[in-house]
Amino acid sequence: MKALIVVDMLNDFYTGVLQNETHASRIVPAIQTLIEHARSHPDWLVVYSNDAHRADDAEIAIWGPHAMAGTRGADVIDALAPIGAPREIVSPKRFYSAFDETDLDAAFQQYGVTDVVVVGQHTHCCVRHTSYSAFVRGYGIEIPADGVCVFDGVDNQAAIEYLRTIYGAVITDSASIIAADTRKAA
Repeated sequence: MKALIVVDMLNDFYTGVLQNETHASRIVPAIQTLIEHARSHPDWLVVYSNDAHRADDAEIAIWGPHAMAGTRGADVIDALAPIGAPREIVSPKRFYSAFDETDLDAAFQQYGVTDVVVVGQHTHCCVRHTSYSAFVRGYGIEIPADGVCVFDGVDNQAAIEYLRTIYGAVITDSASIIAADTRKAA
């Protein structure tokens, strides 16, 4: 079983207080395609790992108030929004990693997840920390380069290379992930 982890594709990171629309809009089509593929295959989960902060969270001191729990800023952008499909998990987080102080690992154990495909924002931060957490838990990691991005001034390719060399992530693209999965199912 694979899990597609969609990290922080939220209104506050798209057009809101920490907007990154220029870069994030480029990865939306790849993520849409992966979500559609995952929803139509019973051996995939779709996980929305979303910042949902409280005022006293440590990140607030660093980044200022953003993606506050219960606000529109903490909602997934409309183009990628959850639809309540079977095998779809919405997993609020208060830290960079999708796994820290969440029930995500327990859900993965229940479903028999062995591999994760991590997409979203930001390759050098939340994608990186989520990948580290997957690595230490023994999950195989795939990163579609067309499905991750960073803020202006950060080298996305260097962040991707870090994931490859340090966590052994397989760097690919969304079309190759779908093609390989389709071949495997045939």
